[in-house]
Amino acid sequence: MMDLEKDQKFYVKPIFINFLLLIVNSSLFVIKLIFALITNSIALQADAFDNLTDIVMVIAALIGIIYSKKKANEKFPYGYYKIENIISLIISLLIFLAAYNIILQSFTNISLFLAGNSKEIVLVPSIFVFLIISILISFSLALYLNIIGKRTNSPIIKSEASEKLFDNFISLSVLISFIGALFNFFLLDSLLGLIIALFIIKGGYDIFISSTRTLLDAVIDFNNRTELYKLIEEFPKIKKVENLEIRSYGRYLFLEINVSLNKDMPLSQIELLKNKLSRTIKNGYPEIFKIIIITQTQEKTTIKIAVPVESNEGLNSKIFEHFGESPYFALILIQEENLLKLELLPNKFAQEEKRKGILISDWLSSEKIDKIYIKKELKKGPYLIFENSFIEMVITDIEDLNGIIRKERELFKYS
Repeated sequence: MMDLEKDQKFYVKPIFINFLLLIVNSSLFVIKLIFALITNSIALQADAFDNLTDIVMVIAALIGIIYSKKKANEKFPYGYYKIENIISLIISLLIFLAAYNIILQSFTNISLFLAGNSKEIVLVPSIFVFLIISILISFSLALYLNIIGKRTNSPIIKSEASEKLFDNFISLSVLISFIGALFNFFLLDSLLGLIIALFIIKGGYDIFISSTRTLLDAVIDFNNRTELYKLIEEFPKIKKVENLEIRSYGRYLFLEINVSLNKDMPLSQIELLKNKLSRTIKNGYPEIFKIIIITQTQEKTTIKIAVPVESNEGLNSKIFEHFGESPYFALILIQEENLLKLELLPNKFAQEEKRKGILISDWLSSEKIDKIYIKKELKKGPYLIFENSFIEMVITDIEDLNGIIRKERELFKYS
């Protein structure tokens, strides 16, 4: 992740984008608030506090970026990512307070208008210049974020572009309220202030709920959960997915999975499996920031074995000497000393002229076998497929499937 960021141009890096957003939003917030006080405009005040919600999100993002580089430790095993949620939660309460005051002022002004004592907006020529400039700045920033979002394929930057584009409509409505004030239609300012305040509440509510859920360690909804579960379940050597949970820490997604493996799997292989599974998940779901894999062994050892055989004669089937040319493959499912299932499947790649061994190896790997008995060493292609799938390869001089069953029962007794 860090190396990828080093290769990026400075103007597409998250740290630069968020600092730029912080400078622009903070400047607009301060200037809009000053003009709101000068002009007595509720709509402009509401627009300023709408910028405040953007500032909260940017500060949270910057905190997340800074603390994502700090390593987890014994006291904070999941890192410091929730700091941004604590800050967001506090500021969301301030946003609610600001929205409440705006709504209160809007209703007060509407009541005064209905009583025939309308609140006037103080018009200064510079306000129109400022509003037009602020709209142009926001639109340019939205365009920039949209281009960077498409280039980097970042969902966060794309959402920030959409948010900035929406801000333009709010600022445009404020400009319309000042145009209305030119014609002494001062009520429009209070009405638009009321509408913008509702959007501020919506923004504050989203920040509040998101922060609260994260701080309470809630499991979040994940759009591709079913596909992710299937990917893990079908991974070599994994017998069962016991639990799968996705949580949010700051704006980062953490995946925790608990999987069952066979009792006899060596510790070195377990570590390799966890590393390979993590890489596979990251490649398919780059939005997941950290993956925690917990392994446990099955109560009863279940093993699935593949054997090339020359005929379909049940347990009397003879083991075939040539892996790729084998007419049949036996798939044997054994739980401890008990034979659970025996399947004799025809070799569907027997007539292939090229890559026969590789095709058969891929097929058997997809059947999630744990072990294969063979008469001779495999060629490099099939060997690597089985090795990468953590499938044990056993060269044997056993003659038939009955001998394989006896061998497996002996291995279990002495394990």
